[in-house]
This record gives sequence, C-alpha cells and structure tokens, in this order.
Amino acid sequence: MYQVVTRRLLLNLVIRRLLYGFLFQKILCYTVVIKAPSWLIQAILLFISISSRITIVGEENLRKIEEENLRVIFVFWHSYYTLLLVSLRPEKAVGLIHLSFRGNYVAELASAFNYQIVRTSRNGRSILELIKKIKQGYSGFIAVDGPQGPPHRTKPGTIYIAQRAKAMIVPLTIKAHRGVVLSKRWDKHFIPLPFNKITVFIGRPIEVKPEDSLKTKAREVNRSLLELT
Repeated sequence: MYQVVTRRLLLNLVIRRLLYGFLFQKILCYTVVIKAPSWLIQAILLFISISSRITIVGEENLRKIEEENLRVIFVFWHSYYTLLLVSLRPEKAVGLIHLSFRGNYVAELASAFNYQIVRTSRNGRSILELIKKIKQGYSGFIAVDGPQGPPHRTKPGTIYIAQRAKAMIVPLTIKAHRGVVLSKRWDKHFIPLPFNKITVFIGRPIEVKPEDSLKTKAREVNRSLLELT
C-alpha cells in the first residue's frame, strides 16, 4: 500500500513538473519574455520608420530585378538588421535567422515587418526550406557575416544557397545619419534614432554560376559590400 501511494505521488509530481515546465517555458516565457517586449520594440521601430526620411540609391538595380523577374538574395552585414527592418519592407521576403534566444526576438520583429522567417537547423532542413522559398519568388535576405562573426567576412554558405536556388546575389548596405552603436557587440550593432535620414544602397546583382568556387565568389561579394559600405 505504501509503495502504491508513493508511486502515485511520484507520478503526480512528475506530471505537474512537466506541465509546469511546458506552460512556463513554452507559453508564459514566450509571451512575457519574448512576445510582450517585441510589441514595444515593434512600435518603436515603426515610429523610427515613419518619422525618418528614407532614400534608396540604386533603384535601377531594383527595377532590373522586377522587370527581369530575377531570383535574388539580398546580402548585408549583421550590424544593419535593425536598419533593414526600419527601411525596407518587401511584399515577398524571407530571412534566415539563427535559432537562439536573441534570434527569437529578431524573428518576432521581422515577422511583424512582413518578412517570412526560416530558423537555422543543424540537419540542413532550414537551408532547403529557404531555397524552396526563393524558388517560389521570395526575395532572400541573409546577414552574410552572421550569426556570430567575424564581422564583415562573407561566409560561403550564402553562395551555396544562391547556386542551389539559381539566384543572383544583391549587395545591400544601409546608412543612417544618427544612431547608437552597441560597441560591446561583436558586430557593433547600429540602432537608428527617430527623425533620421536613412539611405539604402542597392548594389548591382552578382551572378552565381554552378561551377563557381564558393570561397572565390564569397570574396567577390565581400568586396562589393565593402565598396557599398
């Protein structure tokens, strides 16, 4: 009798612990720790966007993409992703975001600004999903030196994705007149201030051929981004 009661108590404790863990981590934590703050940040970023004057340099490159119906992947430095959300909201866009706690915030913000989100995975399914989206007509957006640097170093993975998706790579850089630099971050992340002057620089599309060396093409993309920077 004692053993039966003990087992029942133990089972109840385990069930309660599991339920509590699920409710807290999956629901309460998501709502209180991630969802609620992201609403506030969304409102702030929207205010920055509305109150700022945004200029696009290289619109002829965007027109070429639209007129020729090109598959494209826009590439940029990791330090500019907040500026990207403030200044560009394409109709069909998909972004690759690291699966991490900080990535949860970025994913929430990007979703609010009209970006489809693909989260990174170790088994490679996220890459296949991203390639599929690009083939369906979505413009890809990738921070080529993310998620953890080194800064301003294009990684060859983006070239591989472009080859598989048969997409062109478009360098993208954004500058703001006023803002705050998070100097302790590896990417020196830039946060724009309201009532700003923001300039978006769109580079010429770079063709990626199946036979191209990933490292060689990555260096070419890197040079193009640095020239825009």
